[in-house]
Amino acid sequence: MAYQQQPVQGKQFQCPPADPIMTDPERVVRDFYHPQKVQVIHPIQIVNRHHCVPVYEHVYTCTETDEYCGTHPHPHQGMLRK
Repeated sequence: MAYQQQPVQGKQFQCPPADPIMTDPERVVRDFYHPQKVQVIHPIQIVNRHHCVPVYEHVYTCTETDEYCGTHPHPHQGMLRK
């Protein structure tokens, strides 16, 4: 039989202390974020391309000749014989 206390004159009924009930723990997660350096490597390849481009260099040659322009032979020149 359960414990029952008889009411006392002028006092209100009071229950006896109960045993505590333990429940399973609730999980509370608190996330903390901290900076973490991570290197991101961007490789760069440099390509040197060489192209031949024609650049004109004008070169002039000069020749010199002597021509005889007369109808009469020069007086000191020998006569041709037949």
